[in-house]
Amino acid sequence: MDHGDARPVTADAGRGTERNDGGAPAAPSLRATLQRGSIWAFTNFGGSQVLRFFGHLVLTRLLFPEAFGLMSIVTAVLLGLQLFSDVGIRPSIIQSHRGDDPDFLNTAWTIQIMRGVVLWLVACALASPCAGFYGEPELARILPVAGLGALVSGFDSTRSHSLYRKLDLKRSSLLHLGSRAFGLVLMIAWAWIVPTIWALVAGGLAGNLVWLVLSHTALPGLRNRLRWDRSALALLVRFGRWIFFSTMLTFLVTQSDRS
Repeated sequence: MDHGDARPVTADAGRGTERNDGGAPAAPSLRATLQRGSIWAFTNFGGSQVLRFFGHLVLTRLLFPEAFGLMSIVTAVLLGLQLFSDVGIRPSIIQSHRGDDPDFLNTAWTIQIMRGVVLWLVACALASPCAGFYGEPELARILPVAGLGALVSGFDSTRSHSLYRKLDLKRSSLLHLGSRAFGLVLMIAWAWIVPTIWALVAGGLAGNLVWLVLSHTALPGLRNRLRWDRSALALLVRFGRWIFFSTMLTFLVTQSDRS
């Protein structure tokens, strides 16, 4: 029997793609996609650690140790608020069968904004009590400003989460590193001119603002709008309650040795 020009589908092992019967490259294989995603996830993590190490190395020569002590208290308070209110927006988008549904994404974005607003208000409410508890009056001014980072992050686009869902991490990883680098540069410049804890606060906020803008303008995907879909909300709550318990336990374990 003559099969003519029919050819079986073959895999291009060197490029991790398949070729159809016409010889044109098909979509990348799942293995190649996983490999690329892993590489960029590692790049993002490794790059962040390098920036953090470099920043710490420079800033310890520009700021007094007391500034880092105060900032560690601020970080612990804000981290606790973040973990105790984590409803798993990103994991929900990544794993849900409705992860590409605009109603689901916009409802998740709306909840994310509400959470950011609440976190900032709670940070403001805790400022004076924390200042009195630690005997550091400056905390009453620092916490509300530093807490603006949570408010800003609440408006971050869900496009980054959608790219994680598709394991397309290259652009978001590079932009994350870029926003962190910008914040670090501002932090160092501020500390060089005015060596106070406000350099650390301003640098962190600047990084958050840059990422906010980039997430809406430099990443492909849905343009977020406020939305309240009850079925999407039910899915988010069902998944998020388990995230809440796991992050709460994580915070209690990691902070149990601190006074």
